[in-house]
Amino acid sequence: MPQTGLFNKYCRIILLFSMVFSIYSCETSEGEPAYLGTEYFGHAPGKWVIYNVDSTVYDDFLGEVFHYNYQVMEVNAGFYNDSEGDESMRLERFWRPGENDSWRIKNVWSSRILRSKALKTEENITYIKLAFPLRSGQGVAGSSWDGNAFNNKPEQIYRLLSLHETLELGGHNFDSTARVMQKDFVTLIGEELQYEIFARNIGMIYKRYVDLSKEVDGTIVRGVDYTYEIADFGMQEPD
Repeated sequence: MPQTGLFNKYCRIILLFSMVFSIYSCETSEGEPAYLGTEYFGHAPGKWVIYNVDSTVYDDFLGEVFHYNYQVMEVNAGFYNDSEGDESMRLERFWRPGENDSWRIKNVWSSRILRSKALKTEENITYIKLAFPLRSGQGVAGSSWDGNAFNNKPEQIYRLLSLHETLELGGHNFDSTARVMQKDFVTLIGEELQYEIFARNIGMIYKRYVDLSKEVDGTIVRGVDYTYEIADFGMQEPD
């Protein structure tokens, strides 16, 4: 009997310890805010980014290849309430042929963070650029979402390939970037490649877009191939 009582007492101590540990663990996990990663969208008013754009157009009608190099500046011009009553950012976009030329207005886009999604409307088409919380990894472990869920285009699954990685680009060192693969589809007669890289507190710093039709021997018939690469950035519009 004494041994049985001692055993029961020992079991009660273990049970009590387990309960306390479980409660502490729950409070810790619930008390710590989940990481979202919204800072990768660069949604602060007054932020501006200048990109070097390199574009190649394969024109099958004229049978020519055209190369273009210019700069684009995107400015977060401030918040406003859109037609749906949501707070959106006005994105004023400018372009110039070279660094010594004056900026000219190109177009106006918009962006917003709606619940767990970072949306960007380009030429009246809305894309989900990021979905929160950001989780890197392959398969179900990583973040994936339909980038076309807010437009009428077919489903297109975006995948977060990397997160919090350092990167040197455009003469700048970024301590934390996120790479999003939007499309990667290659056949004997075509190539489609789309991905974007985001830097924390800046937003998009690189974009690659390839949409080409080819002959079976690899000859490009038509399509476009362009890149946006960050050149400079800051928190007030440059001269």
